[in-house]
Amino acid sequence: MSDSLGPKAHIPSDIVRKKYNFSDLINVEELQNLVEVNYAATGMPSGIIGVDTGEIYAGAGWQRICTHFHRAHPKTNALCIKSDTFILNKIQAGEPHAYKCANGLWDIGVPIFCFDQHIATYFLGQFFYDDEPVDLEFFSKQADQYSFDKKEYLDAVRSVPRFKREKVQEILRHNIAMSKFLSNLASRNMERQMELEHRKRTEIELVKLQNYLSNIINSMPSAIIGVDPAGNVTQWNNRAEQLTGIPQQKAINAEIETLLPSLSGIMQSITRAIETREKQFDLKRRFHSDGKTHHEDITVYPLIANGVEGAVIRIDDITERVNLEQMMIQSEKMMSIGGLAAGMAHEINNPLAAILGYTHNIRRRIFGSLNKNEVVAEECGISLDNIRQYIENRDILKMLDGIQESGERAATIINNMLSFSRKSEKKYGRYNLEQLLDDTLELLVIDYDFKKRYDFGKIKIIREYTADTPAVYCEGNEIKQVFLNLLKNASEAMADKHYSHASPCIILRVKQDDDMVLVEVEDNGPGMDETTMKRVLDPFFTTKPTGKGTGLGLSVSYFIINDQHNGTMTVDSAQGKWTRFSIRLPIITTEEL
Repeated sequence: MSDSLGPKAHIPSDIVRKKYNFSDLINVEELQNLVEVNYAATGMPSGIIGVDTGEIYAGAGWQRICTHFHRAHPKTNALCIKSDTFILNKIQAGEPHAYKCANGLWDIGVPIFCFDQHIATYFLGQFFYDDEPVDLEFFSKQADQYSFDKKEYLDAVRSVPRFKREKVQEILRHNIAMSKFLSNLASRNMERQMELEHRKRTEIELVKLQNYLSNIINSMPSAIIGVDPAGNVTQWNNRAEQLTGIPQQKAINAEIETLLPSLSGIMQSITRAIETREKQFDLKRRFHSDGKTHHEDITVYPLIANGVEGAVIRIDDITERVNLEQMMIQSEKMMSIGGLAAGMAHEINNPLAAILGYTHNIRRRIFGSLNKNEVVAEECGISLDNIRQYIENRDILKMLDGIQESGERAATIINNMLSFSRKSEKKYGRYNLEQLLDDTLELLVIDYDFKKRYDFGKIKIIREYTADTPAVYCEGNEIKQVFLNLLKNASEAMADKHYSHASPCIILRVKQDDDMVLVEVEDNGPGMDETTMKRVLDPFFTTKPTGKGTGLGLSVSYFIINDQHNGTMTVDSAQGKWTRFSIRLPIITTEEL
């Protein structure tokens, strides 16, 4: 292609691979006006025809000899097509070409390019040069050969315009300039069109990428919340919706602390993260929701790349992990105390047995009706009655009672300690936990010693038992002992709380929880702080005054459930409001633990 025709712009690779329709790049209606004006000014017939389709995009001054004769007859039309093809082949290199067709008329073809692709041809003609005589004999034979009306055909020949060669060159220069203009315009329009297509593809890819990233973010088990430096929400994934119950539409653009009051103070972490370019942490954050204690880790990541400012808040619900860690820690403690308890219990049992035995013998030898007591007293010249009176007056008998009571209490502690270190033969069976709970309540009502300290009858008992809860395979007496410990613990805790509007209440729940049966013992007592809640299942830990509790009741209960029955026992509490112990025992189909 010469310098006079066709642009020399860089051809994008995606453009080269595509064929173009001239009418997609040029406004053919306006082009038709230009061709008509050009014909009116020059008298030169012309037309713009597509290379691949042969479609006529614009034309003016078409001669009757073409439209009514040569193009209308199949044989002469074949000659026209042959001429067109010859010219097309000649102008591929970019130069215009003049050719006298087999039908005896002159045509000139000027190529129109889009980049380096030949998309249309600007034809001039048909015409005669005025310095060439018109061979009427040739056209007369043509009329005879193709059965044209000779008079009309020759009249059409005589009406074909004649031009001086200089004039044709002048018109050709104009048409070359017009072809260059159309080539440049087509190339620019094509470039714009490809830019638009590229932009559309880019937008589609961006949407796909955005959807892909959104799917990744929404698939994460963590709540992901994006915020700008002012704390306005910019991103809110599915997990955030699940944890908060707030839909994305409502969350976007809302102020984070207004949207989630539970994150009060988070703006300080956001500001600090942005300023320091460092992550901020709030780990194992504790809060209450739906009557339960939850734990979560909050991490604030600064956004610092590509000039974007803001932060990403990641919230992980670690409640199950924390509970599992606490259970593992508790299990480790129980294992440790088990070994210690075995050694201590055996070492203490022997002197304790001696203390209790000697105390019993002292009573027998002073207050018993043994004959030898009288005999020895007479031998010593002492009245046994006077000795007894002295002992009573000096409260020695109360001291003996104290020794006996303390010894028996120590023996109970030792037996509890030994339960950590051995599994004795138990009598397991299938039990309904609702029935075991009700049996335990009856024991508390008739427990005289417990009634002396706490009026259990004044406590409101609410039973929330789910029908058709499966039975579990367990050691009934041990489970009742666990329930007894929990109910006593609740009663004692509620006795320390002053109720102004409510009254002491225990809620008992039994229901199936997947492959476990869940039992909850919940009271509306004073509750526990986090420190107490973490230690309440520890052996020997108690909040009662000295001498009022052994600190083993709950830890033994934990051991019975977790170690002896392959279950779980957890505690949850809101200080000043309530405490809930949850026990889960497995539902099994065989009589094996």
